[in-house]
Amino acid sequence: MAAVTAAGAAQAPIVAGHPLLGSMNDLLNDPLATYLRARRDHGDVVRFRAGPPGLRADIYAVFSAEGAQQVLATESGNFRKDNVFYGELRDSVGNGLLTSQDATYLRQRRLVQPLFTRRRVDGYAGQVADEAAGLAEAWRGIPGGGVELVGEMHRFALRVVGRILFGTDMETTFEVIERTLPLLQEYALKRGLAPVRTPRTWPTPANRRAARTQAELFALCDGIIDSRRNRKNEGTAGRRAARTSSPFSSGPGTPRTAASTPPNSASRCSSSCWPATRPPRPRWPSPCTCSPATPSSSGGYGTRPTASWADPADGRPPRRTWRRCRI
Repeated sequence: MAAVTAAGAAQAPIVAGHPLLGSMNDLLNDPLATYLRARRDHGDVVRFRAGPPGLRADIYAVFSAEGAQQVLATESGNFRKDNVFYGELRDSVGNGLLTSQDATYLRQRRLVQPLFTRRRVDGYAGQVADEAAGLAEAWRGIPGGGVELVGEMHRFALRVVGRILFGTDMETTFEVIERTLPLLQEYALKRGLAPVRTPRTWPTPANRRAARTQAELFALCDGIIDSRRNRKNEGTAGRRAARTSSPFSSGPGTPRTAASTPPNSASRCSSSCWPATRPPRPRWPSPCTCSPATPSSSGGYGTRPTASWADPADGRPPRRTWRRCRI
């Protein structure tokens, strides 16, 4: 990430590398050891130079939590993702939150932001705990008690994210991601560090292998999206069918009328009362029963469950009487 610094600001120390290629080989062959050594020797902010003279690229690395917060959140507007490495990664795995910026980044961030409110995050704790308990139980059954922690943590994070964000069983898709994503990341890193980059459209072995890998990963993502859309459409169709077959209609497409409304239907009634000759047209179900209200012997109001609003039991024409709801 290229830093926009004010004139006279302190510069990050440069990590020593090969006289001709700089830190390119170190970053390609063992990036973790290279980062650890750089932090030990130079502190939390360092600069790598990779490539031959005249074609070198500067790479800044920030190792502290405070620095990461500054770069990614509090002062993110002062840092850009315009260098060649982000461009190659963007072309390899897509322009997501990791690689996007400006209006695209803001749109994507707003899209997922409702999933990360304090209330929603607190609700994820149970799901994370369930996944962690399952992982710990699986580790107990491993002979010798040794695990490959990096791969296990990647798998754990993927399961949690898939379960929370997509509701997807990531066990069935992890094999594809585990096989394709590291290959694409390595391909992007090699292209970013290469002094000369051939066009991706050239049918070189590396380009063809990357194209096949990318197509497999994108097909997996498309499948997850389609599955979510299908479930949403099925839910919408189910709700429409429920409304069509509600107790306020005699059948599909039949308008709601007083005669077709059963006296004990589970309809939401307002606390006010409608005239008996003009029955209400409630929208949502609720547990109240409605019937015409008639004076009782005690001077109050009773109910006549067998009477219909449009067809009084005594055979007389409908009158402007009022009904009440029994909750």
